[in-house]
Amino acid sequence: MSCCPTDICQVDIWTFDLDSPRELVLSPEEQARADRFRFEEHRRRWGHARSAMRTILAGYVGREAASLTFRYGANGKPALEDAPGIEFNLSHSHRWGMLAVTRGAAAGVDLEQIREGVKIAELLERIGETELEGSTAELFHVWTRREARTKAVGGQLMEIPSADIRVADVLAPAGFAASVALVGADPAVKYRGL
Repeated sequence: MSCCPTDICQVDIWTFDLDSPRELVLSPEEQARADRFRFEEHRRRWGHARSAMRTILAGYVGREAASLTFRYGANGKPALEDAPGIEFNLSHSHRWGMLAVTRGAAAGVDLEQIREGVKIAELLERIGETELEGSTAELFHVWTRREARTKAVGGQLMEIPSADIRVADVLAPAGFAASVALVGADPAVKYRGL
């Protein structure tokens, strides 16, 4: 997997069920964070998402999942220590998790459950989006595109990303919307299994 000189970059999309049994592979800091969740379901799903992320990334860098260390940007975007060029981003919503992994282009991914009764157009308007026509499902795709773009640059949701960010909708479980964004490259999506 590598970025091509034509401004097209392969991005691997991994989708996984957070309710499936999984060996937990968490650092002491991650375990402490998981323990702070009030509800067991949230604690379990968060731990499964982080463990899946570690397991997948370990395959890219050829190391044990438990040995991976991360650094965090100003707004909490993780990056791998000692793995130059590997870019990734994690999103999870309810029972599903999604990880985008690429080389050479900063990545963002967002996965959201499509929910009726959410005033999604009002939320989009509050964060500066103007593309507000369409069904609830279409508006959730607008949301995931914005969130993926924001996450690609490690920004805050209320700030409109200004960099050259290219976004694509990706396949998601039924009832969910998902998008991936890369800085400076068009995403060439390859779906992976776990």
